[in-house]
Amino acid sequence: MKTLSRTCTVAGLATVLTAFAGATAAQAATVTLPDEGTLLADGAGISVSVSFDCDSDWTGSVWIEAAQVVEGHRLATGAGYSDSVDCGDGEESVDVVLLAAGDYVPFTDGDAVVRVTVSACNTETCEQAVEAGVVPLQDED
Repeated sequence: MKTLSRTCTVAGLATVLTAFAGATAAQAATVTLPDEGTLLADGAGISVSVSFDCDSDWTGSVWIEAAQVVEGHRLATGAGYSDSVDCGDGEESVDVVLLAAGDYVPFTDGDAVVRVTVSACNTETCEQAVEAGVVPLQDED
């Protein structure tokens, strides 16, 4: 009898867990990787425009990191963030400036690996959306 009871308990828990796994919550935030970045001050920084969606009555902030191989063996890196943005019913857009970091290797024309993180919060919780990929960098014109 004890074995049957345990078996039923395990089967019941498995059913509950399966039901929860099947129910997915809607994402409160999504982000789109920028199409391009603009070099600033001879590569001392990068400017990118980031588009994201977050639920109404939420607040979103953007964090961006970039890395680029320059001169065949050196690594230019940088990071930047936005101020908080009040989310509305549509897509939001912010311009973020990343500053070259470390031993100051400037960014150059060409591709960089970029990771964009959006943190969206309401009065009860926060969620994140992350996108990463290759973004071309070009001089200001």
